[in-house]
Amino acid sequence: MADMKVTVTPELVERAVQRDSRHCMIAEAIKEQNPHFERILVDLQTIRWTNPRTGKRHICLTPEVAGAALVAFDQGSTIDPFAFRLRATQITPTRASGKPRGRKKLDDRQLTITGGQPLRAGHLGGTSDVQKANDIARRESKREQTEPAAEASNVVRSSGRYRQYGRRLLQA
Repeated sequence: MADMKVTVTPELVERAVQRDSRHCMIAEAIKEQNPHFERILVDLQTIRWTNPRTGKRHICLTPEVAGAALVAFDQGSTIDPFAFRLRATQITPTRASGKPRGRKKLDDRQLTITGGQPLRAGHLGGTSDVQKANDIARRESKREQTEPAAEASNVVRSSGRYRQYGRRLLQA
């Protein structure tokens, strides 16, 4: 991929979701123009996507015009249609196309254990894994109870992909 032109139309701006890296107007424009692209993420620094046909992950620097439009859109301003060009600055193979990562999985035949006695609970002076898991679950449930309920939407949101700009008031 040498260059890719991205055109953001009023329809894309209308259906985009504020502060959502996967459903913003630029991500929607890329998806509409290249329906086979997957895992499209847009933020102020980079625009990223995976092309499953080539097995490559593309990472581009966000152009200034796109970054300014993102900030204005996330702050609720009206956005006029615009276009820009993307040039991939980094292209890497995806996990499926490259070598598998991580440790090799052991075959069941290699895990034969014979003899010995089971260790008693707390043999190292610490708490058990079950107790730690219960403590974590208790803290998470308290945290969920204190968070305000999200508005009803047809878009499933996760906390890991929201664009946030800190305490500064950014103006486009």
